[in-house]
Amino acid sequence: MDREFKILKPYGPLFHSDKTYFIISGGRASGKSTQAAAFFLIKLMGDDFFRGVISRYTQKSIKSSIYRDVLDMAEDWGIKGFLKIEGDEILNTLNGNMIITHAMKLQDGTMTAKGKGLAKVTHLLIDEATELPSEEEFIKLNDSFRTKGIDRKILILFNPSTKRHWIHQRWYMDGQPNPKWHRDHEFIHTTYHINVQHLDPKKIAEWEEMKFIDEEYYKHHILGEWQDGVVGRIFTGWQIGDAPQGIDTIYGLDFGFASDPAALVCVSKHNGKLWLKQLIYETGLTNEDIHQKMIKLGIPRNAQIIADSAEPKSIEELKRRGWNVQAAYKGPDSIRNGIDKLKQFEVFVNKDSDDLRKEYELYSWKQGTDKPIDQWNHAIDAVRYALSKEKSGQYAFTKKTTKFIPD
Repeated sequence: MDREFKILKPYGPLFHSDKTYFIISGGRASGKSTQAAAFFLIKLMGDDFFRGVISRYTQKSIKSSIYRDVLDMAEDWGIKGFLKIEGDEILNTLNGNMIITHAMKLQDGTMTAKGKGLAKVTHLLIDEATELPSEEEFIKLNDSFRTKGIDRKILILFNPSTKRHWIHQRWYMDGQPNPKWHRDHEFIHTTYHINVQHLDPKKIAEWEEMKFIDEEYYKHHILGEWQDGVVGRIFTGWQIGDAPQGIDTIYGLDFGFASDPAALVCVSKHNGKLWLKQLIYETGLTNEDIHQKMIKLGIPRNAQIIADSAEPKSIEELKRRGWNVQAAYKGPDSIRNGIDKLKQFEVFVNKDSDDLRKEYELYSWKQGTDKPIDQWNHAIDAVRYALSKEKSGQYAFTKKTTKFIPD
């Protein structure tokens, strides 16, 4: 090799972790593309069987992807003589290992057959993953690489965009990795700070100055932090966590049917903290369906359930099925008061409560008003009901309430 190449410490798990998925994000000059290219090139030249695919959404952009970095690095390392490069394929003539490029969308706009014809793939690298328009497109591509007996590694590289993007909604919670994925996912995030030896000091000084000129720009574009993407977002600062055992628990229920989901949320409270767990979030449920689901969830019949008072018939039907359901109190400006009430607590949300987390990130005020937009609020409404008041005073958590928290 012509020169030494250093694998940066945060990328060590690429070589020793037994996890399948590597979610790799970063800001400007964070080294992620170079490190991923080096990883692929090292695997190409290694003794183990390797067939790596570098994928990008469009055929036009594949030429400027990490594939270009791989070719440049092979030249720098002095190993190009061992490689046969034909079009978008690189073959190691010594061991038969290969790197192949794959575009999901051709230049004429048609979609390719995903991974069809790419057999025995061991490693898939999705470059600029935020280009993928939907989670469904990712799943289709990912599922197409499934050769039996192959120990797959999937690398997903991107610069974070907004929290409304499907990547954030799938793998993150308020900008932080969601621990629900940690069993088989490795999260790597780097910034220019680990790559300073390769950068122009003047450019570093320019970026550092942006902290004081435009802090939001610095955080998002330079450090690669997620942007809210929602003007007037109502809630911030929620964390991921599960309720301790043996604390007061109550349930909030928002009825829905056709276009709006029914939402049942377990709400636990102790010492100024709330723990929230989504139990039901589904459209098309009748009251009988809700009844059966609550039985299956193992909710005790004496558990206190506070439901939307606008549906007295539904409340009565659940009561007749043996549930301790009561109507939420809605006083003047009940929505705003409920939001204010919820903001008084330090809030933790269960890691698997995906729809509740999405509402938390998207629920927002109407521009120029103190009224919330009536959207992304069904599970949050259920929480408000659980915290609602009667005319006589505090409604929820007054009596000895249920200690049971579903698994």
